[in-house]
Amino acid sequence: MDGVSSLPSIFLNVSLGKIIDEYDMDTLKQHVSFSNITRSQAERLKDYLIRYN
Repeated sequence: MDGVSSLPSIFLNVSLGKIIDEYDMDTLKQHVSFSNITRSQAERLKDYLIRYN
C-alpha cells in the first residue's frame, strides 16, 4: 500500500466488500494481506471489516 494516502469507502466496497459478498470473511482473511500499510490504513481497514458484518 506504499504511496496510498487514503482508503475511500467506494474502493473498499468494490474490492474487499465484493470478496466478502461472493465468498465470506474467512476467505478474505486467508487470501488477502497488506504490506507497507500505515497505522491509519490498518485502523481504517479494521473499522471497515467490523462494520461490514
